[in-house]
Amino acid sequence: MNKIQDLVRNFENHVSKVNSENPEFFQAVEEIAKAYGYPLSNAAVFNRNLLKITNLKYILVADNPGMTEQHEECYLVGKAGKTARNFFKNNGLVSDFDEEVAVLNKTFIHTKSTLDLKKLKNFKSLFEDSEKFTANLAVDMLEATEAELWITGCSELGEKKLFSEYLKTLKSRCAQNPALKKRIFFYPHFSFGNFSKNLNSVLAKNPEMSVKEALKAANLDISVD
Repeated sequence: MNKIQDLVRNFENHVSKVNSENPEFFQAVEEIAKAYGYPLSNAAVFNRNLLKITNLKYILVADNPGMTEQHEECYLVGKAGKTARNFFKNNGLVSDFDEEVAVLNKTFIHTKSTLDLKKLKNFKSLFEDSEKFTANLAVDMLEATEAELWITGCSELGEKKLFSEYLKTLKSRCAQNPALKKRIFFYPHFSFGNFSKNLNSVLAKNPEMSVKEALKAANLDISVD
């Protein structure tokens, strides 16, 4: 796990650097937060739960840090996070979520609503760099372990979409190491029950399947070629 710890520390340092070196960026994110009526703690957000990883089995990727996450500096701490944790626990996928699941996002930039990221047009380069960084981080973790990479929320993945650079970076890394593709899966968000609806529809059609078998069949049709 030394490699994972090094990656996590590098991530922490990178986020700290982004926050300290870009005061105009902080102000822009702060203006968006003010419109929702809450104070901004962090414009770029590190996930402190990554420091707890000891036996990585899954890399779980959401969109971007929300209001509570930027304040607590932990990812997936809201309702969707509770749903995700319960799913992993109830289906016996992990014994300790924080020690075995690395929760990342497609960008470490905070906004209350993911679509509010589009308001940061003046910081396009910084935003795209954050996508590349987080995609590379996920793949670096994947290469360093036997973990699976689960990318949830796929409506903004694709050419000319919000997270286009994330998918482009993922494809580039898979071209360099095609074997990784067998351990990358795309699913709906855990929010609003979308993840479970997708999985349950597979199980309903294939009642003989185990949950782990159904998870592979529930993989969304998104190519990393």
